[in-house]
Amino acid sequence: MKSKILIVITLLITVYCQGQINQTKKNLSNCNQEVYGTKKYIKDLPNYICIPDGFIIDDYVRAFGEDENGVNNFIALKYNKKEEDQIDGEITYWDFYEYNIHDSIFHRKYTLTNIVPLYIKKISFAYLAKNPYAEKLFNTYPRRISHNLSFIAKRDTIKLSYKLDDVYGKTFVFTYNKIEKNWFLQDVEYFIGELPSFWWQNNEFYYPLRDSLLVIEKVKPRKNIAIDQFDLIEAFKYRELESSHLSGWHIDKIDETEANTILEIEINKCKGIFLPKDWIY
Repeated sequence: MKSKILIVITLLITVYCQGQINQTKKNLSNCNQEVYGTKKYIKDLPNYICIPDGFIIDDYVRAFGEDENGVNNFIALKYNKKEEDQIDGEITYWDFYEYNIHDSIFHRKYTLTNIVPLYIKKISFAYLAKNPYAEKLFNTYPRRISHNLSFIAKRDTIKLSYKLDDVYGKTFVFTYNKIEKNWFLQDVEYFIGELPSFWWQNNEFYYPLRDSLLVIEKVKPRKNIAIDQFDLIEAFKYRELESSHLSGWHIDKIDETEANTILEIEINKCKGIFLPKDWIY
């Protein structure tokens, strides 16, 4: 009798497990991991991590946050609609996943919609003049920079970078707090980077660092802001004042006759930028 019961239980477990396996396969078969280009861009992405239908993965998978064994325990994944399907004001998403040692699976911690400026279809005076909403976005949000520079994650640090204008940019440095289990703003860095072509076309002075940023000044934020509470509009509301300060202390004082590249110049030291009392970024 006992042997019959054991056989029945074994069969039930087998059927249940097979059902779970089939369901997992079904879920994986419906898992959207569409990319613009080749799949090599998502080589670090587990096959069970999916994005919503109608979206594409628009960046490399960022695996970071090494533990004591050198294993990555965080994954950041960026996705949005295809560019041809986007209109002014479209949102770009970053999903953050955290590794759980108990089940050996990455679980989504949260979805961030606040760290990429809203999409603008075309940035030209003609287009902005005919599209008031696009012009409002252009005047409210910072400018985007290339994928490989806009989001840099290493170990317990995330750097988010944006352009103030054609010359200057601003990087927000977040570090991970193990107690709070979140990233908090620790430093703000001003940089020169991704300069327009007129910087080197008409003279010998040029900028060779296409894939990096040259930090020229650092400040401490007045508030320890969590990354999911980060406000891009608030962070850039004084960008005209910041650009004016940076230009007055740095670019306007460069002696191009003493250097052939921006790497050879000596960045001027200054007393730091003065910003209004309500500035927290």
